Amino acid sequence: MSAAGDLVRTLPPASFVHDDTSIFNLTNSSYEAGTPEVGVYFVAPPSGTVRLTLGGGFRDNTATDRIFLAPELFEENSDGERILAPSVTARGYLSMKEDTQPQYGCRVSLITGLTAGQLYYLRTMHLASPGSGAQADIAARDLIVIPMP
Repeated sequence: MSAAGDLVRTLPPASFVHDDTSIFNLTNSSYEAGTPEVGVYFVAPPSGTVRLTLGGGFRDNTATDRIFLAPELFEENSDGERILAPSVTARGYLSMKEDTQPQYGCRVSLITGLTAGQLYYLRTMHLASPGSGAQADIAARDLIVIPMP
């Protein structure tokens, strides 16, 4: 328990990015970063745990394709060791194919087991599910990383 005058251990700052560059008519069936790449750098807190919010805006003109948005995590930068591979199941967000107008949503999860004080780079990755093809669009991508005590 802390008392007045005790040393207070501060957490690293939160990191966030929002990009509303539209990406039209996606055809990639494997994960890619897109242009521009949307990512943030952060320093892992002493707990080794951060709260991740990943989201964006998505639509499909023909109501047949879905977009999978997932995080990819590296030590140092995108050339460093990959810590977390993109997976919509574990921490990602999946659009509904019926959304013919942009719909926005997010998913919140915890990333644990990080090395305290280590610099990390986290970016969004996306793919389009097969449907009639080339009709799915991204309207925005967002990342928020908050260090947990």
